[in-house]
Amino acid sequence: MTLVRPGDVIFSYAKQSIGAIGVASTVAYDAPQPDEFDNAWHGDGRKVDVVYRTINPEVRLDTFVDDLIPLLPERNSPITSQKKGVQGYLFAIPPKAGQLICDRLDFASPVEQLVADTLMQTVPDETTRDALVKARIGQGRWRRDLMRHWAGKCAVTGLEVEALLRASHIKPWRDSDNRERLDVLNGFMLGPAYDAAFDAGLISFEDNGTIVVSPKLPANQLLAAGISNTAKLSTLIDAHRGYLAHHRGSVFTPALLSTDAVFTGVSDDI
Repeated sequence: MTLVRPGDVIFSYAKQSIGAIGVASTVAYDAPQPDEFDNAWHGDGRKVDVVYRTINPEVRLDTFVDDLIPLLPERNSPITSQKKGVQGYLFAIPPKAGQLICDRLDFASPVEQLVADTLMQTVPDETTRDALVKARIGQGRWRRDLMRHWAGKCAVTGLEVEALLRASHIKPWRDSDNRERLDVLNGFMLGPAYDAAFDAGLISFEDNGTIVVSPKLPANQLLAAGISNTAKLSTLIDAHRGYLAHHRGSVFTPALLSTDAVFTGVSDDI
């Protein structure tokens, strides 16, 4: 709960359907157990204020679960690769998975308005608030600025087909403050394979732009994945390097090292 930030979108999933969508209006704060819980938990806890909107009719997940699963994390996912729901609450999912859910719910405009109404309570500057809303919903100025910065091309391969390019944060949205979320230097335009691998921590880049490949992406799978082990970012400046340091330290999954040997195990996915 300590990772929640105002403007974060929350989907309520039960009985194989999404029945409500909410937006966090506060960070987590200390609070006593609600009386209606009748001491089901012990002691004080944390609370996040959320603005909810019900979805009627509810939308069954099985109508798009095949498209959703590849976008979910391997660990701590609300849905398993066998399409089974996991009991729990407040699972973190990647922005692209959240965007897919919004798109499939066909609730883009209501969601955008709900995010805007909620951020109104926490972000007083209108220009910043509007930019955050559009970035949060996956469209708007940040992507356009990123396209201009990278001359409409993938930062690695030079791919120029706009429909295939993905705007990818270097330092993830969940880890960034409002300024970093809208910083054009906190992003790459990437082709689909590099975008997915970068988001998943399967690849990262050194300060000179050369690619680093996680042992979770075996060498014999690079070609099948559409990724080259000699790939390199076309251009970098110091601001990119600062964000990349965070990505290598917090997102990328390197091999675990010991004084005796190099193991093929990796750290937990975020």
